[in-house]
Amino acid sequence: MEGNEKDGLFGKAMHVGERLVEVRGEAARLKTAASHAVEDAVTDAKRLAKRSRYAAEDLMEDAAHRVKHAPLGSVGLGFAIGLGMGALAVWAATRNARE
Repeated sequence: MEGNEKDGLFGKAMHVGERLVEVRGEAARLKTAASHAVEDAVTDAKRLAKRSRYAAEDLMEDAAHRVKHAPLGSVGLGFAIGLGMGALAVWAATRNARE
């Protein structure tokens, strides 16, 4: 009877040991996958930042070009945008004050 208990306990211990080895391997694979995912995300973020910077530079160059070729229209457009933003700010302020 003691032999069966010892064999059973030893068998369970071996099973637990084997399972720990499997879990360790799975954890290593998950760690590697997470590391690759983070590296990919960082690379994508850097690319997005670079593209955004180029787009902003292009926008600034286009705006400078338009101001040089149509200065009165540019000033008028800026005035209209400022007037619209001001009206929107006043409307939002009075709306919040009423509530």
